[in-house]
Amino acid sequence: MRQTIRAMAVAFLILLVALAGAPAGAASEKVIRVGMWSAPGNLSAINADSSYGYFIVRFIYDTLVDLQPDFTFTPRLAQSWEVSPDGKTFTFHLHPEATWHDGQPLTAHDVLFTIETVATPGVQTNRGSALRAIEGLDANGKMTGPEISGVRVIDDHTIAITTKSAVDPARFLEQFGTGLYIIPRHLLAGLSPEELARAEALLNPTVASGPFRFVRYVTDQYIELERNDAYFRGPAKVDRIFVRIVPAPSMATQLIRGEIDLVAGPGIGEVPLEDWELVKNTPHLRPVTQPSLGYQFVAINTAKPYLADARVRQALHLAINRQLMVDQLYRGEAVLAVGPFSPVTPYVNEELEPLPYDPERAKALLAEAGWKPGQALELLVPTGNVQRERTGTIIQANLQAIGIPVRIQRLDFPSVLARVFADDFDMALLGWTDTFDPDHVSSTFGTGGQYNLANFSDPEVDELIETAGAERDPAKRKVLYDQLQVVLQEKVPVIFLYYPNMLAAVNERVINADPDIFYFESRAHLWDIREANR
Repeated sequence: MRQTIRAMAVAFLILLVALAGAPAGAASEKVIRVGMWSAPGNLSAINADSSYGYFIVRFIYDTLVDLQPDFTFTPRLAQSWEVSPDGKTFTFHLHPEATWHDGQPLTAHDVLFTIETVATPGVQTNRGSALRAIEGLDANGKMTGPEISGVRVIDDHTIAITTKSAVDPARFLEQFGTGLYIIPRHLLAGLSPEELARAEALLNPTVASGPFRFVRYVTDQYIELERNDAYFRGPAKVDRIFVRIVPAPSMATQLIRGEIDLVAGPGIGEVPLEDWELVKNTPHLRPVTQPSLGYQFVAINTAKPYLADARVRQALHLAINRQLMVDQLYRGEAVLAVGPFSPVTPYVNEELEPLPYDPERAKALLAEAGWKPGQALELLVPTGNVQRERTGTIIQANLQAIGIPVRIQRLDFPSVLARVFADDFDMALLGWTDTFDPDHVSSTFGTGGQYNLANFSDPEVDELIETAGAERDPAKRKVLYDQLQVVLQEKVPVIFLYYPNMLAAVNERVINADPDIFYFESRAHLWDIREANR
């Protein structure tokens, strides 16, 4: 009997410890739990290494403006702005009550410091594309002289940004206005590029400016965020948000059990297709689906001599049965991709037909290009996205059917990225979520672009990208981007596979937090729940 009582006591203590370590708020708090497939590599506002990291960044940092689902731009740090008559100078007026989480005022000097930091050669950052239009910076957003001629602080709450040429305002407001997360000058000024890369203020961002404050990250378990009661736009409606790391196979189960309230959205946290019907038929869950802004693709390392010939890359493309992926893996919840522009944007080339599945033509192209029989290829496949992993298996079978042995290497997402950025790969199966403005292709397909994972360089592509990016008339830009999509299909820097539909769900008790192809986490201050606890 005594042993039984002792065992019960031990079990009770274990339960208490487990509950103490679980991500849960106080009984009186409003708490929302979000499910995300993989852990963030880091939380740096200027160099988060994946969409998982930037998902967290957008809760805690501010941008100048927000992009809304109706394609309009609304104030954030900038309470107003105007564009000069010549279309080159954008003047932003910052909210005078904006502060950092430590109470220090956020000013135009912080905006200037952020621009200068990202633009400094040697600084590890992936925000350069947000700056590429600014006068005095090169195509990768880096300084070409000792100062940035296109940036001028007028007073503590006003900053003027001048572009190299007149640009489509929508391009600049999205690229710069929503793509640059402002970082605190008072904590980071004076650090060298090497020191910035390991700066505690960036990697452990307890001082930012957004509606939520970073509390802690329990490795591979969850990120905890708490409401910033001093937020200049007013405090958020919920007290605490936990972003939990939930493997895809467990996502539906945790939604149904109420262990998470919603999923993180496109490409980083969705309901697996095999669980979609179950989730749709669960009474307390609200299914949310819409065409995606992101696409799945195979990056081909064109720096490898055996992959440098466009005919070889065309053969790889023709050998892959993408329609099978759409029909069987996605059961129609995806559409074939013809290029880097989602069908939800006005810049997709609707006249461009998808390349067919044609293994015989693929074999002929390989022979024409002098492909070495038996040459094997390695395909890197990130773990965590079930549909992507299955896509990798189909690609392997398709290429082996035309005589190309394929070794699949499954690694976690950060490990795949590390090998890709080190050019240590043949092919990599990845996903990409773009901005609505099409100038994102400058970083993905322009020579030397930040995210030109294929190491692709082509003068015709570069000229089209630069000309279209500098064009102010949307109709003329459309013509140029239509031409670009044709050239990309011919040169095949990557194999565009498909645009999967977003498959998401939200607990019915949650309000204003439906996942969206727009960054719905940027509107987290509006999230709410009908009751504090279920």
